[in-house]
Amino acid sequence: AGVNTLRPVLEINGDTYSSVAIAQEAPKIPVGSTELRPHRLSIALYDNVNGEIKLRKSHELDVAGALTTVPEFAGEKVADLLLINDGDLTYAKIRFDERSIATLKKDLGKIKDSLTRALCWSAAWDMARDAEISATDFVDIAIAGLAGESEVSTVTGLGFQLTTTIELYAHPSHRDALRSKLADACAGFLAAAESGSDHQLQFAKMFTTNATSPEHIERIKALLDGKLPGLKVDADLRWFFVIALTDLGVFGRAEIDAELARDKTKTGEESHAQAIATIPTLEAKQAAWKIITAPETSNSIRAKSIVGFQSIGQRELIAQFADKYFAELQTIWGQGFETGSTFVEQMYPIAVTTQAMLDKSYQWLKNEGKDSPAMLQRYVNEAAEGLARALRAQERDK
Repeated sequence: AGVNTLRPVLEINGDTYSSVAIAQEAPKIPVGSTELRPHRLSIALYDNVNGEIKLRKSHELDVAGALTTVPEFAGEKVADLLLINDGDLTYAKIRFDERSIATLKKDLGKIKDSLTRALCWSAAWDMARDAEISATDFVDIAIAGLAGESEVSTVTGLGFQLTTTIELYAHPSHRDALRSKLADACAGFLAAAESGSDHQLQFAKMFTTNATSPEHIERIKALLDGKLPGLKVDADLRWFFVIALTDLGVFGRAEIDAELARDKTKTGEESHAQAIATIPTLEAKQAAWKIITAPETSNSIRAKSIVGFQSIGQRELIAQFADKYFAELQTIWGQGFETGSTFVEQMYPIAVTTQAMLDKSYQWLKNEGKDSPAMLQRYVNEAAEGLARALRAQERDK
């Protein structure tokens, strides 16, 4: 069974609510679902009071059917943040009204309660994935929230979400500006983070992932050289910076090999393979492809090589292998489930977020792949659905 969506339905007169209701929508997946469930939950009003988002009023009620009114909120002053499912009492997809979105874009980090922040983070991310807010809005929400986020696990998770947002969900014309904006913000968070803290480490990684300018590159080199007090640059973190500089075209084979000479371990060999596959040249990608598709390649080297090959900013290079991906799907699937499923899922050219790539995927399913194993078709279809989601999000971010 899928998950219901709960969204506010508001009528506003001046600066007060004339009516507040909660609309419940049937799950989008499975397609054709009509089920509406009963929910016991709280709905809450929050205001910005002296620079802090504080709870004004919360009301617990039963939600049933398509529309449930909240008469207790009629006549209340319009809140800066209206939160359905305050306290996380039920399981549902939560939506915000426009004023609440505007508040999150400025002040998410001013919510002191960690559970309330987490609910807002989760709902905002889900709205971005479902193209109900733009990728640009989500980046603004994230920057506002990161400024006051005390939970390092949340900061860590946001690293993945923001990369996905900028590289897949943002309109292509906005990507560079969003990367730069986020990197600049992370540079500030990094400078303010407690020396030696987990926050310092995560902000260093997030900054590095989104670095674009010559100034950013010099900052990464300084991080690699251990010039940030408190940041422990161990072998793994060194490789993280080396791979990032390789992705940016700053480092090449010489620097990568020199790093392996410093770290002659199994982990070092795996990171070396990832770094080589990250080199932004056609020759490097061709060599990585051979390693990835060779039956004798170890699973660990294959996995790291795939990560390097799929460096998401290298769209033009990845696009040159799209036809090869579809042509070799069934052959590599025949190498065994682990090798085949890894290739199908992780080598899908998701970075090439175009309608043409989506069409190519569905054409393969309809033609060459129509008689292929059902599990293979399922993996390709799921990958295509991920691309379709990205295209919907890009349309929202125009």
